[in-house]
Amino acid sequence: MKAVVKTKREPGIEVLDVDMPGVGDADILVKVIAASVCGSDVHVYEWTPNYEWMPLPVILGHEFAGEVVQVGAKVDMVAVGDRITAMPGMPCGRCLHCQVGKPDACTNRIGLGLASDGAFAEYLRITAGASIFKLPDDLDTETASLTEPLCVVLRAVDLSAIRVGQTTAVLGPGPIGLLTLQVLKAAGAGLVIVAGTSADEKRLQIARELGADVTVNVDKEDLIGKAMELSGGGLRGGLDLAFEASGNPKSVTEAVNMVRPGGKAILIGIHPAPAEIPTTQLVRQSKSVIGAYGYDAEIWRRAIALFTTGKVRAGPMITHRLPLTQAREGFEAAVRRETAKVILVP
Repeated sequence: MKAVVKTKREPGIEVLDVDMPGVGDADILVKVIAASVCGSDVHVYEWTPNYEWMPLPVILGHEFAGEVVQVGAKVDMVAVGDRITAMPGMPCGRCLHCQVGKPDACTNRIGLGLASDGAFAEYLRITAGASIFKLPDDLDTETASLTEPLCVVLRAVDLSAIRVGQTTAVLGPGPIGLLTLQVLKAAGAGLVIVAGTSADEKRLQIARELGADVTVNVDKEDLIGKAMELSGGGLRGGLDLAFEASGNPKSVTEAVNMVRPGGKAILIGIHPAPAEIPTTQLVRQSKSVIGAYGYDAEIWRRAIALFTTGKVRAGPMITHRLPLTQAREGFEAAVRRETAKVILVP
């Protein structure tokens, strides 16, 4: 079968012919119908810092949806023909956390597409367990392939403890930022500003289509000044919440600077270098910086419901659909920020 493989500790990927994965008694074999390219996949493609721990070679891809085509002898939770998606952090089923019903805290988690072979392939083997989710009949498979990044966003918005009517900003109009925008609107945000650079103009246009109240090109406008103006300026002193989704360390500083005293900066992006945080401002103005990462099964069920009801839309975000053999083109377009979401369709 064809697969997108990271083979070397340097920029690039290879599309190779690899063996079909075998299926054990506790495994299922999934025919991948759609797999989406994550920002972390792009980091791996570029070979930026903080991915040195990956065992190579490895098939990339952790955001996916597909159809079950084979089940192991001990599997009874899904059947051949079921459409599914799954958490890429697969619990081992043996550690203490798994044994007491908390697989999201598994200490031996297997990371699909990073620590083990993933979904940028024609077929994927995964271990059956609580991390597999059947798809409703009225949820299309391409949309379902974006469930994982939506879960990342839901965790971040949960941690922000947003209240209806609060003012917010999303820094970075990539896939995570565009999903954050939609979840904030669904949560009742009174204002959502989405910021990006000139290279993000296509993404900012999609942000407007998805309901952003204001978009800001930071190369042409003063983002913090705009945030102060729209949030009431001196009367409030800034926004209630700012979500850093760009992965640019400079945006962390901006996120802290644009929130009011007592406001929160929530960090979702993965940053290649440390950020400068104005700690005195944090102390004197009682601001908070919150790191958001991961999810649990309950969040996955909520994400599927948001997609199924149309409260969150993936369609406008999907700008490229490519076969596995053209994966490199998709990665290069993502590097140039010509895409919002790239879907690989085996």
